[in-house]
Amino acid sequence: MLWGGALFTVVWLATGGDVSRSASPWKTQLVGLLLMTVPFTLYHAICESSRWRASLGKRVCGLVVVRETGEALSFRAALVRNAIKFIPWELGHTVAHQAACSGERGLEPWTWGFAVVAFAGPLWWVVAIFRTGRAPYDRWSGARVSRVRRDDDSSTDLRQPRN
Repeated sequence: MLWGGALFTVVWLATGGDVSRSASPWKTQLVGLLLMTVPFTLYHAICESSRWRASLGKRVCGLVVVRETGEALSFRAALVRNAIKFIPWELGHTVAHQAACSGERGLEPWTWGFAVVAFAGPLWWVVAIFRTGRAPYDRWSGARVSRVRRDDDSSTDLRQPRN
């Protein structure tokens, strides 16, 4: 939220509060990708592959991201995990940029496919979490989210009942 708020404030101050529509939705898409999606993906990958094994939010909730074997996640696996996780978010941005710049002509037909993935992807992931205890991006990257046991700072699989 802080990063998004900071970017919003910078854009607001730089334009004097009059943010005009870009002539190209692809330019705004690229700016959004480079200033929002890439930094968020890198932030999560760096945090999850660090000694903390979690982003700030996961740390607050007592969660860590580890390999299926319980070992620390490599940066590469964390990057793959988060790149896959943020694909629907980026496709949602694509639809939003296209809609904002489409004017009277409306959305191009191809954007509806992106919209379906942007909404159906996370829905599918939630269903998978309830059915299997793991999101598809965790299975594909060989990761799992575990709860930290406070007594010895080790982790336990969330699917197993705690004693």
